[in-house]
Amino acid sequence: MNKLPRIASTLAALAALTAIAAPAAAAAEETAAAAAEAPRQGRGKGAAPFPQDAAGFSKRVDEKSAKLRARVEAKMQKGGVPEARRAEVRKALDEVQAKVRAAVDAAARDGVITQAEAKRVRKVAREARKAIGKQLGLEQKPTKKQKRGKGTKRILVPETV
Repeated sequence: MNKLPRIASTLAALAALTAIAAPAAAAAEETAAAAAEAPRQGRGKGAAPFPQDAAGFSKRVDEKSAKLRARVEAKMQKGGVPEARRAEVRKALDEVQAKVRAAVDAAARDGVITQAEAKRVRKVAREARKAIGKQLGLEQKPTKKQKRGKGTKRILVPETV
C-alpha cells in the first residue's frame, strides 16, 4: 500500500525536473547556435579572430617589427658588434621588413584580412628571416644529432685505472 505515495512523489519530482530541464535545453541549443555563428578564434589565448580589419592586423605587424628591431639592436649592443657590421645588419633588416610590409599591403587591399592571407604574410616573414640569416652568416648551429650523423651511436669506452 505504501507504493502509491512513492509513485506519486516520483512523478512529482519528474514533473519538476521536466519543467526545469526544458528551458535549460532550449538555452543550450541557443548557445550552440550562437557559437556556430560566432567567428572562429585562432589558436592561443590572445589570438585574433578571422576575418579581421586590415588596420588592426597592420598595427600588430608593425609592433612585432619594432620588437624585432629592438631585440636585434640589443643583441648587437651586448655583443659589441662593430659599427660597419651593424649598418649591414640594419640594411638587411630594412629589406626584410619592406618585404613583409609589401605582403601586408597586398593582403589589406580590400580592408579585410582572412586567415589565409595572414598565413601568407607569416610565410613571407619566415622566409625573409631565413634569408637574412643566410645572407649575414647567422645560420643555426647543427643539433647534436646532425653533428654525429643520423643513426650513429656513441660508444662509451670504460676508463682504465
